[in-house]
Amino acid sequence: MRWYTWTAALLVGALATQAQAFSTPGPGQVIEVTLEQLHPTQAVVGFDQIYYSLGLFAEKPAKAFDEYCETNGQGAADKVPKHADLRQPSSFTCQDPVGTHPEDMKTVVVGPGGQLYLTDGHHSFTTLWETPGAGPQLKMWVKVTDDFSNSPDLATFWQRMQAARKVWLKDNRGQTLPPAQLPAHLGFKNLQDDTLRSLVYFTRKAAYGKPEGGDIAPEFLEFYWGNWLRTQIDLGAYNLNKKSGYKAAIEAVARHMVSLAPGAPVGDSGFSAHQLGGMTQLDHSELEKTFDKKVPYVIDYRKSRN
Repeated sequence: MRWYTWTAALLVGALATQAQAFSTPGPGQVIEVTLEQLHPTQAVVGFDQIYYSLGLFAEKPAKAFDEYCETNGQGAADKVPKHADLRQPSSFTCQDPVGTHPEDMKTVVVGPGGQLYLTDGHHSFTTLWETPGAGPQLKMWVKVTDDFSNSPDLATFWQRMQAARKVWLKDNRGQTLPPAQLPAHLGFKNLQDDTLRSLVYFTRKAAYGKPEGGDIAPEFLEFYWGNWLRTQIDLGAYNLNKKSGYKAAIEAVARHMVSLAPGAPVGDSGFSAHQLGGMTQLDHSELEKTFDKKVPYVIDYRKSRN
């Protein structure tokens, strides 16, 4: 009887392992998930970047459907009827099928037990998490970049993640965090706010862009910039609750970024300004677009939350 029980246990375990092997998605695969299934690989986001999107969606609801479609690799939204519902994809249409534009999709790594760890998309998915009519159970499509599910334990898994630069283990003051302190879910109540991360985002196309020369942008690119800027700029000198003060802070960030020579290291990131997409001249026209089209949404939405 003991032999039978032991043999049966081994058989059940083998079948479970086999089932796991068949069910674990591999690199390059596109899979559908709910937002609450995704485990963050960073403890912080730029709340103001998300406020901008939420403020925009509140004024122009169709923009939320653009975000949904683009993040699924489907281009922009196509037809969005008056009563369209993000939780019911059949109620609206996107321009293209899922995954047509894989470069726009967010990415995950498969960890032990088949858990999914989000490595790109914390801002987009937190925006949808917080969007009325969407939320934690919203279904989205993501792209798998790595399968680390064969890691014997979580310690080994996180070592592999750090070696691959697929985790950001710092808090909103730039202090090191252990993996155990990463939040279990997305959303404002789970993540910390890093204002510098937002300010860097608002300099996109004005002070940095996609790395040139075939270089691939590293994960957490804006965080590397933000962590360096933390040593360069005193945010206390700016009134970030006023549009004029917020604009001045963005411009100060942008000027510091373009002051670095292409080969200069960006703090202790291990990357040069060129590798992080740094520009050598400030694009004032792009900065003015941000001032006119984005900053007002940030300030107004933040006030609406108080």
